[in-house]
Amino acid sequence: MVLIHKIVLYGLLGFVGISLLIPGLMELLKLEPGNPGLMLISTDAKNQFRALYAMMAGVGILALWACMDLEDARKLVLGLGVIMALTAVARGYSIFVDGVPSVISQLYLFTETVLALVFLLWPPPA
Repeated sequence: MVLIHKIVLYGLLGFVGISLLIPGLMELLKLEPGNPGLMLISTDAKNQFRALYAMMAGVGILALWACMDLEDARKLVLGLGVIMALTAVARGYSIFVDGVPSVISQLYLFTETVLALVFLLWPPPA
């Protein structure tokens, strides 16, 4: 694997890992989950919210795990690409049915699309 390929993959996997692991754990461990824009009033909603953030943290851990042995992490990187692609599709569908979100959410859509394309089209070699 050429150096630029390694740098790109390590950088993006590290970015995904840290950007999902830290907020995922922070939200998971908060005494009162939610934020001012998302009020969770039922126990079921809070339970679901925590579970989704735990999955988010888990994906972050997988991204960092891929960095430990990048040359043998092809399937893991492809799996992360599938997750990012589905997330981008969900955001695109939301724009279609719910309307255009804030600039931050649009930036997330762009970032997730780029991550999906890199992970799916330029994974570590077999």
